[in-house]
Amino acid sequence: MAFSDSFDTILNRILTDYQNQDPTADISRGSLLFIKSAALASVIWSLNQDGGYVDAQRFADTCDEETLDHYIALRLPVVVGETVNAKRIRVLSDIRTPPAGGNKYDYPRWALEASPLVVAAWCVPLGQGPGTVDVIILADAVATGNEIPTNDLLATVRAYIVDICPADVKFLRLLAPEVITKNVTIVRQGSDYAAAGAIVDITNYLAAFVPGQILYQDQLKGLALGGGNGTAPVTLPVSDVVPTAYQMIRPGTINVT
Repeated sequence: MAFSDSFDTILNRILTDYQNQDPTADISRGSLLFIKSAALASVIWSLNQDGGYVDAQRFADTCDEETLDHYIALRLPVVVGETVNAKRIRVLSDIRTPPAGGNKYDYPRWALEASPLVVAAWCVPLGQGPGTVDVIILADAVATGNEIPTNDLLATVRAYIVDICPADVKFLRLLAPEVITKNVTIVRQGSDYAAAGAIVDITNYLAAFVPGQILYQDQLKGLALGGGNGTAPVTLPVSDVVPTAYQMIRPGTINVT
């Protein structure tokens, strides 16, 4: 029995069990068996709600904000003024890639710790050769008005990381990603998926790309068709787009007909 089962689902299961034991049993609404079953279903449903809540609190990706703040207090510096989602990202990152004395996974974590205005970060080890590290960050577009970090934010994050990174790092660079705007043109045939929906899907897809993520034409075709029938030859881009670790694709003009 799942914690998410509704009262009606639980009641129907109990009534079915009674009828399986005795096919002649009266389980109609208002009958004695129905009333007893409804009372039992109510108790089970209530226990499920409590159990579901307790179960959700065990994991950082499902717990409520109060429990999430407790995770943060135990594992991370106190984070003030961040959204629940931003807090959750920090905790999950710490769980999945715990501190390791300055490896490539530590730098994104340190960048997130450095400022609540940083929402994502990536590390390029040996970016400028031996003894160097490059870190790319994205800013909170809601708080700052732009996902591209300012020079002040880059300087703030760099100063924080310099103080705690390994001493053998000779040169540390903090960078904004180089944005590559990509136009998309697709002329479909035999598709019943609304063009407006395809445009929204492709726009949202490209808007979520991270530095170094490859843009595949086949993925655009699938989005243009919305999982339905038809063909969707891609005119633009003319081929798959392979950015460098420092480049990040964003949507330009999206045309789907």
